Amino acid sequence: MSVAAMHVTRWGTSGPLIVLVHGSAQGSEVGGDRHFAAQAALAELGWRVAVPDRPGHGRSPAPGRPDDAEADGALIADLLGDGAHLVGHSFGGCVALAAAAMRPAAVRSLTLIEPAMMALAADSPVVQGFFAEMGRLAATAASPADRAVRFARLVGIPDAIRGGSSEAELTRMGKALADMRLPPPPQLRAQFAAVRAAGIPLQVIDGGWNPVFGLVAGRVAELGGGRHVVLAAPHHFPQLAAAAFNPTLAEFMSAADRQRGG
Repeated sequence: MSVAAMHVTRWGTSGPLIVLVHGSAQGSEVGGDRHFAAQAALAELGWRVAVPDRPGHGRSPAPGRPDDAEADGALIADLLGDGAHLVGHSFGGCVALAAAAMRPAAVRSLTLIEPAMMALAADSPVVQGFFAEMGRLAATAASPADRAVRFARLVGIPDAIRGGSSEAELTRMGKALADMRLPPPPQLRAQFAAVRAAGIPLQVIDGGWNPVFGLVAGRVAELGGGRHVVLAAPHHFPQLAAAAFNPTLAEFMSAADRQRGG
């Protein structure tokens, strides 16, 4: 799949570029603009915002392969142009990290929101408990659609943003969840090493609602040499629920531009 085939929502016509990368599983008809609806306001603050629908999500065609952070990351890397701030949420955090490692010179800053990198904290009893719950879900789901609904509840995805307005859509999502390719720890560590070597400013945000995401966010920030920020939210989408999210992101990106001479 080429980057030209990917649907991209754009807000704002001038200012530094931000690329926002959403999570979720293929088959969802909900696109990136819904995952980041509150960030449209950044255009009024002097930023240009690009929000792709990842392959097989929203209005982008299915790629004929499972969700893959490396493959999607190559497409996102092409969206960075001469330089952009990069933001990734959930599985989109893995995609954003892959893109940053591919084109570090084009990344002005990297923000990861509750990234799906639990494997980096697999030594923690809290995360081990999460993996056990995931295993029980996979073993007891009555159908792919049931898997999609129960997974969304487990990881705190609100119904309004989950997708799955039909049984067919939920079934596609449930099958995609079973096939999703999460990056292994050695790959993630190598990518964070590339980010650190390039001096890319990093922040990792979680909503403080779930100890698993909080622990993982802290581990990721430490590994990438960045800062860990908690912005209170009741679920997995602090970018939609936390009033402080946009000011925090804008302040971080502005500081990164000053630090990196832009």
